[in-house]
Amino acid sequence: MEAHISAGTIDRLEEQSALLQRIYQAEFAKDPTSPATESSRSNMIALRHSINQIYGEAAASDVADALGFATDDRPLKE
Repeated sequence: MEAHISAGTIDRLEEQSALLQRIYQAEFAKDPTSPATESSRSNMIALRHSINQIYGEAAASDVADALGFATDDRPLKE
């Protein structure tokens, strides 16, 4: 069952996701293989998993799609 999400909640989730994405992109630009890059990528993945668990897969996909959430071409580590 998918949870109902208010527009305000969606906006906050998108803001948080966008912040994590900007941090990741900055770290990736410095050094794609650094521990800081991997940590930033992990934070993005963790947020998406949290959104999925709290609000459902549809919400997680919507937030990810709104931001073009792909971090790079490597498969996600679980």
